[in-house]
Amino acid sequence: MAGSVWFAFDKQEQEILVDALRALQSVRGQNIDRVISKILDGGNHPDIAVGVYGGQVQWVLGNPFPIRICDYDGDRTDLPDIDERGQECRMWLEPIDNTTIYSLFESR
Repeated sequence: MAGSVWFAFDKQEQEILVDALRALQSVRGQNIDRVISKILDGGNHPDIAVGVYGGQVQWVLGNPFPIRICDYDGDRTDLPDIDERGQECRMWLEPIDNTTIYSLFESR
């Protein structure tokens, strides 16, 4: 199972979930507190930035998981891979990066 999962809850859905977890709090204790904290304090999604120049991906920041890049530009001999739709491409994985675009600007 993945270490992080992102859910988008509207305010009403979030309140329903937190109320249900609080009802279980006397049974589960601190485990419920941690789950409630994640729901209330966690983000809805990762903050990923992708830099593209000249139609090509140049960099990726903030991806909490490897990202597969598919490049469809090239001759048939330059495209050794096949994507899930059966199209020829060149694929590679960008490794996990814990940096965010905001932290780069804050450090200056």
